[in-house]
Order: sequence, then C-alpha cells, then structure tokens
Amino acid sequence: MLLFMKCQHWCVTVFLFTLLINSPVRAQRRLIDSLRVSLTKKLPDTTRANTYYDIANAFYKQTNYDSAHAYLDRMPTYCRRVNYRLGLGHYNRLKGIMYTQQGRFDDAMRQLHAAADQFAKANKEKLVARTYSSLGLLYKTMGQDNQRVDALLKQGIAYLNKAIAINQRLNLPDQLVDNYVNLGITYEDMHEYDLGRDCFLKALAINDETKAYEDAYRVIYNDLGKNYNVRGEYETAIGYLNKSLAINLKNNRISSLVHNYRNLATSYRGLKQFPKAVEYGEKARQLVEQSKNTTLAQSVYRGLSASYAAAGQYEKAYQYLLKGKSLEDSLMNIQKAEVIAQIQALYDTRKATEVAEVGARMQLDKAREIARIEAEKALEITSIQASERTRLADLRADADVEKTRAVAEVEAKYENQKRQQRLLELDALTHLQTRQVNYMSGGLGILVVLLGLLVYQYRAIRLANRRLSIQNKVISTKSTLLAEQADQLRTLMKELHHRVKNNLAIVSGLLTLQANGLEDENMAQAVRIGQQRVEAMSLIHQRLYQTDRVTVINMNEYLTDLAVSLMRAYGYQANEFDLRMDITQQELDVDVAIPLGLIVNELVTNAFKYAYNTGKRPFLRISLLKADQSARPTITLEVQDNGPGIEELDWQRRTTRTSFGKRLITSLTEQLEGKLELYKMNGALFRLYIPQSRLN
Repeated sequence: MLLFMKCQHWCVTVFLFTLLINSPVRAQRRLIDSLRVSLTKKLPDTTRANTYYDIANAFYKQTNYDSAHAYLDRMPTYCRRVNYRLGLGHYNRLKGIMYTQQGRFDDAMRQLHAAADQFAKANKEKLVARTYSSLGLLYKTMGQDNQRVDALLKQGIAYLNKAIAINQRLNLPDQLVDNYVNLGITYEDMHEYDLGRDCFLKALAINDETKAYEDAYRVIYNDLGKNYNVRGEYETAIGYLNKSLAINLKNNRISSLVHNYRNLATSYRGLKQFPKAVEYGEKARQLVEQSKNTTLAQSVYRGLSASYAAAGQYEKAYQYLLKGKSLEDSLMNIQKAEVIAQIQALYDTRKATEVAEVGARMQLDKAREIARIEAEKALEITSIQASERTRLADLRADADVEKTRAVAEVEAKYENQKRQQRLLELDALTHLQTRQVNYMSGGLGILVVLLGLLVYQYRAIRLANRRLSIQNKVISTKSTLLAEQADQLRTLMKELHHRVKNNLAIVSGLLTLQANGLEDENMAQAVRIGQQRVEAMSLIHQRLYQTDRVTVINMNEYLTDLAVSLMRAYGYQANEFDLRMDITQQELDVDVAIPLGLIVNELVTNAFKYAYNTGKRPFLRISLLKADQSARPTITLEVQDNGPGIEELDWQRRTTRTSFGKRLITSLTEQLEGKLELYKMNGALFRLYIPQSRLN
C-alpha cells in the first residue's frame, strides 16, 4: 500500500511538472497567433513595427531564434520610414541579446552599441541603462567562453557600473537590484567572491527598503547561498538557499528549483551529510530532466556523481559521471558547428569586401583615365588658342606696318630728304618690334608646353602613389588575416590540449574510483600505477594549453611537478626527502617530452617502491643535461636513488614474467632511438642517451 501511494505521488508530480513547463509555451503560441492576425489589418508604421517586435520577442522566449530573427528583420523598414528611433533601439537590443545567446559575440556587440546610440538620441536614459546592462552580460559571457579572460570580465563590470550610475540618478530600484546581481555574478567569475557577496547584499538591502522587485529575492538568496558555499560557510549557505527554495516552490520556478537543489546538495556534501546531499541531488536531476536544459543537466550530473562517490556508492557515481561526459561531448559538437558557421560567415563577408574593393578600384581607374584625357584635350585647346592669338597679332602688326608705309610714301612726295631718312628709321624700328613679338610668342608656346608636361608628370606621380597606397592596404589586410588565422590555429591547438587533458583527468578519476572499489590490494596498487602514468601524460597537455607555445614543453617545470606529485602520492613530505633537480635542457618538443616523461615516471616509481626501505634518509636526483661535445649525444637523462641498487645482469635478464614497467621503459627507449645504461653507485643510477637525429 505504501509503495502504491509513493508511485501515485510520483505520477502526480511528473504530471504537474509537465503541465507547468507546457503552460507558458501554450500561452506564447496564443499570443503569437493573435499578433499574426493583427498584421493582416491596416496599421500605422510604428504599430506594425511594434507588432513585429512582439512576435519576435515571443519566439525568443521559446528559444526559437530563427523565427525571432525572421520577424525582427522586418521591423527596421517601418521604423526608418517614420524616423522611429525608439523602435530601432528595441530592434538592435533584442538582436544583440539573441546574438549573445547564440555565441555570435561580434554581431551582438555591434547591435548593442547601435541600440545604446538610438536610445540616447530618443532621450531614453532608462533604456540606455538596460542596454549597458546587456553589454555587461555580453562581456561576462565572452570572458567565460574564453576560459575566464579577466580583461573581458573587467569590461563587463565597467558597463554594469555605467548602468548602475544611470539607474541611481533616475532612482530605479528594480533596475539597480538586477544590476547588482549581475555585477556580483561577474565578480564571482573573476574569483572575487568577497566583492560578489557585497553586490548581492546591496541588491538585498535595496529590495528590502523599496520592495521594488519581489521576485528578485529568489535570485539574491540563491546567489548568496552559492557564494557562502564557495567560502565554506555551509550552514549560512543553507539558510539562504532554503529561503530561495520556498519562493521558487510557491511560484513553480522549475529552472530556479534545479539551482536550489544542486546548491543545497553542495552544502550538505561540504558538511559531510552525504545522504542529504544525494537526496537534493536526485531532486535536481528529476527536475532538470523535465526541463531538458542540457548545460544545467551537465552541472547537476557532475554534482550528483560527487555526492554518490562521497557516500561510497561508486557504481552510481560512475553512471552519472558518464552521463555528464556524454552531455559535455554533445555541447562540444554544437559549439564546433557554431564556430564553423561563424568562420564561414566571416569568410563570405571578407570575400564580398574584396569583390567590392576590386570594383571600386576599376571605377577609380576609369575615372582617372577620363580625367587624363580631358586634361590633354584642354592643353591642346589652350595651345591652339595661343597660336591663333599670335597669328592675329602678326596680321594686325603687318597691317599697321603697311599703313605706316603708305603714309610715309605719301608724305615723302611732299617732304625733303630728311623726312625720307626719318621714315627709314621708323621702318627699321617696326621690323625690330615685329621680331621681338615673334620671339615672345615662341617663348610663350615653349612655356605652355613645359607647363603641360609638368601637369602630366604630376598627375602620373599621383596615380602611381594611389596605386601604391591601394596595394599597401591589400597587403596590410592580408597580413591581418594571416595573423588572425594564426591566432585561431593557436587557440584551437590550446583547446585541443585542454580537451585531451580533461579526458585524461576523467580516465584518471575512473581509475581512482576503480582502485578504491578493489578489495585485492595488489590489484588496486596496479591500477594506481596506471593512474600515475595517465597523470604523467595529463601533466604534459596541461603545460601545453597554459602557454602560447603549443608544441614545446618546459622540462624543468614538468619534471619537478612530476617528481613532487609522485613523492606526495607515496606519502613523503618535502622536509623528510632529498630531491635534487639538475635541468640544463630547458625545453623539448612534445613528441620527445611525452615518452621521456613516462620513462622518468617509471624509474622514479620504481625507486619509491624498492629503494627507500633501508632506513636511510631518502635521496633522489633527476638531471637532464645538454652535451657540449658534438661527438656525444645531444642530451642525457639520469635518475639516481640511494637504495640497495640493481645489478645490471638482473636488469638485462629477460624472463617470461618481466614487469610491464621494464617493458615500457625498453619500448620507449627504442622509440627515442636512445641507449639506456644502469650503474650500481651508492644506489641505482639509470642513464639514458638520446641522439641528435631524434631531436630534429
């Protein structure tokens, strides 16, 4: 009977959750249908623009981004027709918010800045503040997606502070509560948990004083609970989380309830009350599977796996660990598809830009050629006009001379020889003036020709300079593109090493769970040794994605970290162990570093297992030296302990039960084309030579 009542209660709960999830969806569908009907009527441009916005906003709330973009893109035409700046601002802001959630950050940034500009021109400071808040969340999201880039998170904080300044001036407490909550979450992303808590407490104080935003309590209490969990103050965290839980249960907030239960599971796990941690983790799982929120489900499964592992139920812990890993892989595939789409869009945009530049260059060359021809025609016309003026001057001069000559002949009949002599002098003077006029005309013509040549040469030089400027811009654009592609490739390589490191960490975790569940200590020890080998490889990939050089390993840091981690794994403290590192070969290619690291892992593990049972203070020396003589191998690896030592014949003797570690060392030495030597020198000394040919 009790079992029947529990089943009946479970069925009713599932039905209510399904009803609560589907009710808002049906309400949104009814709203969309009603708005579509209104579009068939004759409407003013502003009303039609607002209707398109309301339909797009309804689709956005259903996360149907394709339909939301389709209706929203019809809005700007009607807004621009009547200069409706407020409508354009709403269009740009909703576009920016959707692009943010789709991971199209460049498009989101452009749209949100345009929204702030439109709202400012419409004198809507309240909406400018909301847009600044959206910009703050955009930079917060970019900072998280790029593995916590503090510069982006600080930019988000700057925009949120701008929104706070405006809302304080306008006395808008509901907006201030939302701003301080988002600011606190951003500070937590930067691991500034004290500043985050101060922001949440400010939001709580404003809400307590004004009662401006009753629904905000559930968010503030949940964020405060999560903050105190991080600080290890689990009792205080539970108090705030229970307050948020009561509000969310009253208002049937499914997604918020998932956050409450997950955070309560974390609190009880911190208090080592593992049954309660499992209970709340299961409640979170049941709700998140109803809501189908993949990202949130991944977080819930990870926490539930940790709770079951802490409670000693390793089989269930392993089951939910696999579920979380499966969701993580699906999210990675979605992110890859989005990145490929963004790269394709960027390629299409740049291709269209290059085509436009080629067309513009052709139009520019055509215009320049037409200008050159017109300039040459103008010079020819000027030269012809100058020649015509010179010829007319000559004709007029000749006519004057003939007139003077005729007058002189008439006067000569009536005058004496003196007058005739005077006439001859005047005739000579006239010839001299004519010659001077001819010389001046020739000089003027030469001057015009030289001036034309100078103008032509000047235009040719300007044309050449413009062509060189265009070529320089093309070269600069291509250089920028190559630099961006190199940065993208480096980022992808770092992401690859990060994913490999995460996968190896999962394998290491699985091996740890397996070892903890084995009753045979020898088998458990073998599994732990395998886990140490996986950790040695994981450490390599962790080094690779933490630096910009994705193919080179810093051997000093890597070998030191490896030796220290093995020393701690075998229970030795730094003050009771002599560890000496002598590394002159600072960097190695990853293809050499991985097998070399595994060899060191095996030799050091062998020393911890067999060398330090004599009662002496443990000693371990690891050196990686670069040879000075060209005839010797390029680098030499030495691992030495102060144990009883190993005879070379015993080491080289092959039996049917040769250990896996010895076979692994031999195989890796052959892979490196190296030579391994063993000496008994106050303990065991292993020396490995690696030739130059293997390092090239």
